[in-house]
Amino acid sequence: MMRGVVSRMHPYMVIPLLSCVASAMIAAAILARDPVRRANRLAALLVGGVSWWAGCEVLWNAAEDPAVVLRLVKLSSIGWAGLGPVALHLFCELAQDPAPRIRRALPVLYAFSVAVVAVDLTTPLIHDGVVTRHAWGWSYGLARSYVAFYVFTMACVTVALWVMWRTFRTSPSAAEREQMLLLVLGVSLPATIASATDGLLPYLGFQVPRFGTAAFALLNGVIAWTLYRYTYPLVAPTTFGREIFESLGEGIALLRPDGWIRAANASLGRLAGCAPERLESRLAGDLIPNLGDPLQEVAEHECALLDAEDNRIPVSVGSSVVRERSGQPVAVVLVVRDLREVVELRRRLVTSGRLAAVGELAAGIAHEINNPIAYARSNLGLLHEHWDELAKRLEHRADPETHERVDEGRQLIDETIEGVDRAASIVRDVLGFSHAGHGERELVSVNDAVEAALRVGAPHLQQHGRVETHYCELPLVRASTQELKQVFLNLILNAAQAITDDGLIRITTRPEGAGVCVRIEDDGHGIEPDLLQRVFDPFFTTKAVGEGTGLGLAIAYQIVTSHDGELRVESPDCGGTCFEVRLPGGLDPGAGI
Repeated sequence: MMRGVVSRMHPYMVIPLLSCVASAMIAAAILARDPVRRANRLAALLVGGVSWWAGCEVLWNAAEDPAVVLRLVKLSSIGWAGLGPVALHLFCELAQDPAPRIRRALPVLYAFSVAVVAVDLTTPLIHDGVVTRHAWGWSYGLARSYVAFYVFTMACVTVALWVMWRTFRTSPSAAEREQMLLLVLGVSLPATIASATDGLLPYLGFQVPRFGTAAFALLNGVIAWTLYRYTYPLVAPTTFGREIFESLGEGIALLRPDGWIRAANASLGRLAGCAPERLESRLAGDLIPNLGDPLQEVAEHECALLDAEDNRIPVSVGSSVVRERSGQPVAVVLVVRDLREVVELRRRLVTSGRLAAVGELAAGIAHEINNPIAYARSNLGLLHEHWDELAKRLEHRADPETHERVDEGRQLIDETIEGVDRAASIVRDVLGFSHAGHGERELVSVNDAVEAALRVGAPHLQQHGRVETHYCELPLVRASTQELKQVFLNLILNAAQAITDDGLIRITTRPEGAGVCVRIEDDGHGIEPDLLQRVFDPFFTTKAVGEGTGLGLAIAYQIVTSHDGELRVESPDCGGTCFEVRLPGGLDPGAGI
């Protein structure tokens, strides 16, 4: 049977046969390069539709029964009815033209194409019959309603060419402009030839050999040439190492030379707070305002990224230009690294550096002024005793004015002693700060250390609200008992000074991995956001003058970090403050207590 069919085949039949095979191969090659990219799927659909159309033409020209021919002619509409909307959609993707009105119209255009297929398959409103058989094959007749489809398809192709031409004029890449021009020719010429020989002329009653599918072989040639000629073909780029691309922890974006984002990986989407697809067709400068010229390669540049909620995220950006064999820039690879953790570590290092510098300075100053303060305090104590003795001797001899002067002098001496005692207390705090982190380490129960701090601070806590404790069973930690007590006491007293008389301090302990976490929360007025970063700085305090030295939290921070732990602070907008002390466990895995 096949021999009979082949023997009756006109040489013209070779043209749609080759077009069918070539289109199928090109469609498979496009999908094989990157089946995920939308533009690749559209290009494969466009070329695959031509393959279906050409295959149907080969079959109907080889058939004998006019009824079978008509069914095959109608069945070919699955391949050609959607060429207009698919070409328009493809060119919008390739041009990365937002064109919101066109994109909103695409579902309607696709629906119209589906309706055309359904009408053609079930009614004579488009193909109304088979006319006759010529030496080159069967001819068919077209109904008047075909005009609507003809206008629809040509309108879609015209808009598609306009979109591509507009992008062609503004594209900064010479290689990209070359490919755009080839694609404009590869679609416009076949569309013109196909509309004439396969549509307009048969409708007007002129039956000629149909070269529609053969004309679209030009599009296949254009695509094949771009795959061979260009490193980054516009229609079907390679997978760009998609598996690696998606698995990298850093954010990666592929940009056009003018800064528009072609593709982005999942990591960049997470960093920006949106799906990677939403980043496509956006300017990289809108995402990273201080990016600069995309074509200016940089090894590493620190700047900020704006996420979906306009939050500024510190990032490090590096870029590399991808060039054609001719040296023309065709794309830019942008690497975006999240620096939030680095910035936080840097801030901690700066704080630790300040603490270390202040500690060294404090040790020297404290030793220098400790002795004079001791002398002054001792002499003031002796002066106070002598003054009391003189006051007793003058009690019955002096006049009222003398008694008034004596009382005033005693008050001045008491105030001076109080001032000297406060100065001595500050010196002791400074000395404690400078020597923090040098206590003997042993296995310590954190719950016991918190309880001990509460007992020491009980007299002060009785005047400030109430305390709730929630203890969990914890592993032991290797630490200095006295230093941990000092940390918890400083944090508890700090919370007590922040609450009102009916306020609440909540202390919670819990295991965290092999370590422990202690939360000390209060419902006080909280801390301003711009001050949170400074609460651990030495001599920084929000208390009134004379009420705090600004060393309590700095000492606590120094002690915790010297134990390889972490001290954090949070102050939500609704009020209150929470300090978290995280300490590593003191036992090796599997060791007994």
